Amino acid sequence: MTDYYDPKTRNPAISRRPGNRRSDDWIQALLARVHVCRVATLWNDQPFINPTTFVYRPQTSEHGTHDIVFHSNLAGRIRANVERAEQLGTPVCFEASEFGRLLPSNDPLELSMQYRSVIVFGTVSVLEGEAARQGLTDLSARMFPHLRPGIDMRPIGDDDLARTSVYSVAISSWSGKENWEEAAIQSEDWPALPPELT
Repeated sequence: MTDYYDPKTRNPAISRRPGNRRSDDWIQALLARVHVCRVATLWNDQPFINPTTFVYRPQTSEHGTHDIVFHSNLAGRIRANVERAEQLGTPVCFEASEFGRLLPSNDPLELSMQYRSVIVFGTVSVLEGEAARQGLTDLSARMFPHLRPGIDMRPIGDDDLARTSVYSVAISSWSGKENWEEAAIQSEDWPALPPELT
């Protein structure tokens, strides 16, 4: 066992493969394309991953920094975990990704796939009042840009806000990673894969 990934000695947001690391601009572009994310929260020692839609906001007036907004039911595991995270100051983790082809290899440790991914670390909070309305408006506009509030759908009312939970993840750090090679590494110590298997 190594302490290589001990957060006390090494920043866990930094990829171990420098060639796969991507810039802040690349991260923002991926977050603008991808529609589904996974948000990881904790209840005591029990992790919970919630797949959901989201919107990345480069800057918000409330936080003065960039954040990620998502929503869930008014009550449930994600709401309970977020409320506890707010009380204890527990961080959360967010992941969004794109996938391409599976990449076969004659080496079992080189079986791979094409992917682009972003990992975000931050703190989560429940948005209330106008901040929640704005967050839900931003999320709706991101997911359904062709639907106009007040024209194609009714505006978000107080009754709507009373029936849902809207969250903001204030981003403290993030990392982007990409492996979009056309082929996986092959071993010279084993017969090459035939074309039908590549």
